[in-house]
Amino acid sequence: MFSLTPKDIKQALTGPLPGLRGQQIMAPDFRPLDPESYEEGSKTCRRAAVLLLIYPVDGHLYTVLTERRHDLTAHPGQISMPGGSRDGNETVTQTAIREAHEEIGVEPDAVEALGRLTHIYIPPSHFCIQIVVGYTPRRPQWCANPDEIETLIEVPLSMLFDPAFRRVITVPRDGRDWQVRYFAINDHKVWGATAMALGEFVTLMEETSPDKIHPPFSHPPIREYVVREELTREGQPSPTPS
Repeated sequence: MFSLTPKDIKQALTGPLPGLRGQQIMAPDFRPLDPESYEEGSKTCRRAAVLLLIYPVDGHLYTVLTERRHDLTAHPGQISMPGGSRDGNETVTQTAIREAHEEIGVEPDAVEALGRLTHIYIPPSHFCIQIVVGYTPRRPQWCANPDEIETLIEVPLSMLFDPAFRRVITVPRDGRDWQVRYFAINDHKVWGATAMALGEFVTLMEETSPDKIHPPFSHPPIREYVVREELTREGQPSPTPS
């Protein structure tokens, strides 16, 4: 059963967060989360923010992920939430919502910020990624940027809580094999910082609303489409359910 509501999510975000404990459940083994180095790196890191956007489709809650174009030099093919670097003196929430507007056409005035998850520190790039959780009462009119995004993926929120969609693969790195956890969404592997943020979200909600999140699960379809330039002009596309 999955009966989580935006009110449940907002309430949970006002209390203590799982933090690194929640992120760790989906973190790759080659990335141990050491609180001391995390705190030290967070003092001087560059700032960025992403939007974990929640919205209803046919009575079910969804969130949206994007697949970056495979011909980009930075993070090609990566699955992520809309977001980017802070601009000037923006607040974290302003950054996340602005980036969502620029990347996928979410109207800023339609988004209610429900709260924030624990930031994620990325040592190689020295970025701190803030995760803003937002809600809009209507499915956005997608207008994706074809220069950045190859595929837009609408994911039923319930799938994130279903263990059947969490997998592990072995990845060679630095001369040894590592276990890497990911969410299996169609043919996409959602891993890394995005999976870590979703891992904390899942942990928080399972701990604060256990009566609303438990098997058996029944999921509405994933709604996925490839971004083409004409879709950015014609307004709301008709995604192909998966």
